[in-house]
Amino acid sequence: QHPRDGGLYHCVAGGETNWHLYAKYVLAQAQQAQPAIELKATEVAPVPTSDFPTPARRPHNSRLDTTKLRAAFGLTLPHWQQGVARMLAEIL
Repeated sequence: QHPRDGGLYHCVAGGETNWHLYAKYVLAQAQQAQPAIELKATEVAPVPTSDFPTPARRPHNSRLDTTKLRAAFGLTLPHWQQGVARMLAEIL
């Protein structure tokens, strides 16, 4: 170990999305994987964070930077859509 290897690392899937696009993608992929599934939600509307007030102030950009983790350990992180595919394969 080297002192430069210490500190804070972020480990999240690759790519970028938001909760609205994530939900739309999950529903679309579930419908594609299992066409017989009757989805109760046919539309997903975006909702601003301001509609759900919390004591903690939320940042406008909460993406986590994985550059340090990937560089230090030579990692290639899978895209978030691969995680959705895996999750759906397990539950459907």
